[in-house]
Parts: sequence; structure tokens; C-alpha cells
Amino acid sequence: IVRIKSAQVLYRRMPDDAAATAQQLFAVLRDFDAQGVKLIWIEHLPADAAWDGVRDRLQRAAAS
Repeated sequence: IVRIKSAQVLYRRMPDDAAATAQQLFAVLRDFDAQGVKLIWIEHLPADAAWDGVRDRLQRAAAS
């Protein structure tokens, strides 16, 4: 994992577990919004069906 040390770059590691990530995702996105984050990059999610809920949440957030 490469961590960029910059006051302009925020890095947030999410859990490796789909359910835990789904549970935390909107709080993390709200926090980024409160901090004025303009661009969010997300790594590819595992293709496993367990991650479908996280994919759905990300698509809904991106559509807002």
C-alpha cells in the first residue's frame, strides 16, 4: 500500500469485510463531503456477490 503524504490527499482504508464496509460507507462519504473532498477514488471491489450491496451504495452515492 502506498500512502501519499499530503495535506490535500485523504486516505481511508475500509474493512476487508463486505458487511462492515457497507455499514461504514455512508458515514465515510459524509465525512469526506464535510471536509470538502472533490474527488474520491475507490479500488475495484471483489467480484463476490457479498460486495453487491457496497457496489449499490456507491452507485447511489455517485448519482447524487
